Amino acid sequence: MLYKTIVVPYDNSESAHAALIEAMKIATLDSDSTVRILHIVDTEQRVIDKLEAKSGTPDAPKPSSVALRALFDEVIHEADTELHEHIDPVIAVGGSRVGIDIVEETLPGDQIVAYAKDHEAGLIVMGSRGLGALRGILGSVSSHVLRTAPMPVMIVKQ
Repeated sequence: MLYKTIVVPYDNSESAHAALIEAMKIATLDSDSTVRILHIVDTEQRVIDKLEAKSGTPDAPKPSSVALRALFDEVIHEADTELHEHIDPVIAVGGSRVGIDIVEETLPGDQIVAYAKDHEAGLIVMGSRGLGALRGILGSVSSHVLRTAPMPVMIVKQ
């Protein structure tokens, strides 16, 4: 068995898409491999954006806790829909087992490493640059994962 579990952090960027394609290629070499797609969503920022768009004014009434929970649920549902629009064509032809997890963002680099450890990943395959700000040649998240992950990390260019 080459890699039992391959983790692919996915943020809908071109670089993450290229990483998913590469991970699916690797997984097809061993029918026992599982590709785990980790989609980290900045739910708080998305909810803030929605609240700002709906309120339009700084003195608009504050939403109730029920309304806020509904907005968080809506954001997760939208993130899931967006994710599947991007990944379904790739995983449909892959022929490998695929697991998908959507989690709320706190510290993406640390979350990726912890997720890979929790799922006993043998390999992390990720894009060189995500949708966030860039730091040098690698994105800050991919650079952090490369430095801190105890398992091999493959960085894929877009």
